[in-house]
Amino acid sequence: MEKAKLGISIGLLGAAVYFMGLINTTALILLAGYILLFESNTWLRKCATKAVAIMIAFALIPVVLSFVTDILSFINSVVNGFGGSLRLDWPFGIDNWINIAANLLEKIILVALGFTALSQGTIAVGPIDKVIDRHS
Repeated sequence: MEKAKLGISIGLLGAAVYFMGLINTTALILLAGYILLFESNTWLRKCATKAVAIMIAFALIPVVLSFVTDILSFINSVVNGFGGSLRLDWPFGIDNWINIAANLLEKIILVALGFTALSQGTIAVGPIDKVIDRHS
């Protein structure tokens, strides 16, 4: 069993980086930074990159939804400013449902990857793996 420079197994450190994504973003970034700076194991470095990439990808979902909400509000303001009456909004509060689903999916992916990492395995996360492979 290969050990990290911290003295624990590579699999345990890989699992820890995924589980940090569930617990604390700052801790995830610090642990991933340590791994990328000081550990040489390719699989472990890919775990750190993947955990951060997952966090970033899922953090962008509310940003995009907010951007669309801002566009709808702008259109409402312009039309209402010219004496019209318009109320564009997300139907059925679907933006909230998308946020809830994205948060749940992020946590499921991180837990699955964390437990898989204990045996130094991984689960393919399509677009994120493609980006990591292209840029690593």
